[in-house]
Amino acid sequence: MSKILDASCSATGVVSAEGVTVPAATVLSEGKQASTGLLFLEDEKARYLPSSATDIKTTLEKLVLALTSTSSALTTIASALTAIGTGMTGPTTAPPMSLPASVSAVNALASSIDSIKEQLDTLKGTLK
Repeated sequence: MSKILDASCSATGVVSAEGVTVPAATVLSEGKQASTGLLFLEDEKARYLPSSATDIKTTLEKLVLALTSTSSALTTIASALTAIGTGMTGPTTAPPMSLPASVSAVNALASSIDSIKEQLDTLKGTLK
């Protein structure tokens, strides 16, 4: 008869459930950190399956922060290029003809990153 128990595993691979250490448990993970998950018991076999939801959530949060910083930096660059171009007057200091298109491309990339960031936030919310 099979049993499934809430369990935890230390960073060294020691599995315990209901306050009892289960030395025979096979950890079904490549992770090397403490975790919580489920212990499956069947006859003499014990298998521990960690939950990766916390790891995924943390990774998504870090990714959203990185994308936020990248988008903000691109917006700042586009604004600076526009300001530089606006200040360039006269026949010898005129801005390059490609400047508006380049600024537009940078702004489009920032918008695309913002869209991906929103999708990741939504995904993070659905992982509960």
